[in-house]
Amino acid sequence: MDDRNLPPPRVIHRVLGVAAATDRIGAGVMDKSGVAHDQVDSLAPTWSVVYVLRGRGRYRDAQGRTVDLGPGDCFQRIPGRPQSTVLDPASGWREAFVDLGVGVWQMLDRLRMLPPEPPAWHWGLTPARIARFTTLINELAVAGERELPELCIRCQALAVEALRAAAPPSAGTGGDVLDRCCRLLAEAADGRVDLRSFCRREGLDFERFRKDFTKRIGQSPGQYRIRRRIERACGLLEATADPVTAIAGQLGYASPYEFSAQFRQWMGVSPQSYRGRRSRAVCG
Repeated sequence: MDDRNLPPPRVIHRVLGVAAATDRIGAGVMDKSGVAHDQVDSLAPTWSVVYVLRGRGRYRDAQGRTVDLGPGDCFQRIPGRPQSTVLDPASGWREAFVDLGVGVWQMLDRLRMLPPEPPAWHWGLTPARIARFTTLINELAVAGERELPELCIRCQALAVEALRAAAPPSAGTGGDVLDRCCRLLAEAADGRVDLRSFCRREGLDFERFRKDFTKRIGQSPGQYRIRRRIERACGLLEATADPVTAIAGQLGYASPYEFSAQFRQWMGVSPQSYRGRRSRAVCG
């Protein structure tokens, strides 16, 4: 890409409400030409995703893993985890970034929307992606306080989009094999899923796939299936007047007692109490 099309250096941070200075959102472009040791075992005060626009360097994470960096690559800075970036000072390094404050990052981290792995990956350098960063920078600079919530969501969306590229679709048709498995488990939430047969069809090792699934989704396939089952149960309890016994049967439970016990384990209340609470909330 022609260097003349790269955005000029500019950094904008906006604090959300009257929170601490690190509860902020931000975006920027930084020129670090001539810099060699950019960060050395530093602890970032906020979370950010960095998008390399120009130059060469190397990223090292808290485990000592190193990744070579070039245009179109991304890497994370995670709060509380030491990381280093060493740059080639002659390469004319320029980067764009999106910054999320600790409060926003912690929420997304709990929801597993910003997985810490991998620490660095290739996204590809395109004018459209660069424009996403520059537009965000310009809008943050002029936004009124009432506009910050929407811009906060857009910062999160850009960060999530960049991280999605860190887990490219698996080989084969139909997209990501983990997503296909999730759909299978969701669609068959009221029945059994033969995961070993699924893995054979996909040409995957069963044990390796289970570990990969758990690492990426945060739950084993069995736990994920239960979660989707309970989600359907919540919908039926809220949207219908069907007895709990009938709902248990629709979801494939051997007995309403098994259903009630599993529902309480996941939701903290019985199905009857959940329905009553939701009804009171609507009426109140």
